[in-house]
Amino acid sequence: MESKHACCLREIKPAYVLFHYPKPVVLDDRVDWQNWRFADPSDYVFESQYPLAAFLERSEQLFAWLTEMGEKYAFVPVLEFDALNRYVYETDVLEVLLNKYPKIKLCLDTGRLFVQQKIDPYFDAKRVIQSYAKYAWSLHLWTMKATDTFAYNHFPALPECTAEQGWAPIADYLRIVRDENPDVKIMFEHRSDLIDDEQLNICYAWVNQLLPGS
Repeated sequence: MESKHACCLREIKPAYVLFHYPKPVVLDDRVDWQNWRFADPSDYVFESQYPLAAFLERSEQLFAWLTEMGEKYAFVPVLEFDALNRYVYETDVLEVLLNKYPKIKLCLDTGRLFVQQKIDPYFDAKRVIQSYAKYAWSLHLWTMKATDTFAYNHFPALPECTAEQGWAPIADYLRIVRDENPDVKIMFEHRSDLIDDEQLNICYAWVNQLLPGS
């Protein structure tokens, strides 16, 4: 007998299903994560408690299972990066798996990547985008401002919201994506109620200029 979730997949027939990865989030012990929002302590574990070998073994199991489910129910499995650690950005473990299981795709979230760079001195968001854009199915696009505090969460990307003022360098992110994967799908994951209609049109036009077809 099929599970309830399997029946839903057959009825809905989604083009893709998104999963946060990794879960639980594996955190770098060297970093202060107090400004990263977790719903519950069970959402994360530290690298010192989760060795690379275990990460590789369980990721391989996940990729194999998602590939099987994607083929069975005709959807693209998409992994959205949560907070990232050295296993993802200092080793080739994930790239090897993405090449071994090419039906698995990624979702890059501009706001998450920007926030991590602000709180994690070892993390380079542009480098991660450069490495993984080619595997991306979608880009969740939004910005925020980081100075002494984090503000304007999920704010629409506007050309006047510059990196010099503390906003995420959205133009740089999109140029990297354009060069690596111009067919990526853009999801505007912003709060459109924070700006007026004219500004919203400027947002869409600016993004389309930077990444035509978005």
